[in-house]
Amino acid sequence: MKPLGSIILVLGLIFVAVGDSFLPKPLSTASKNARTQVNKVFLSFTPDTDFEKPSKQRDAQVNDMEERVKGNRDQLIEQP
Repeated sequence: MKPLGSIILVLGLIFVAVGDSFLPKPLSTASKNARTQVNKVFLSFTPDTDFEKPSKQRDAQVNDMEERVKGNRDQLIEQP
């Protein structure tokens, strides 16, 4: 029974992975839908990625730092 289970597992993986490229129409659609559902399940385990672009975050940090430096520079110049 073990070899049969292994064969079924391999065929299932092939069906999900590349079945839509070589199977006829009703089965190719089922393969694509199965792959989409599997992807959704695996992606649900990962955290949401509501991140801004790192360059935008870095620009905001640079601008903030420049504002702080300008403010300190004015204070340092005023003090003899």
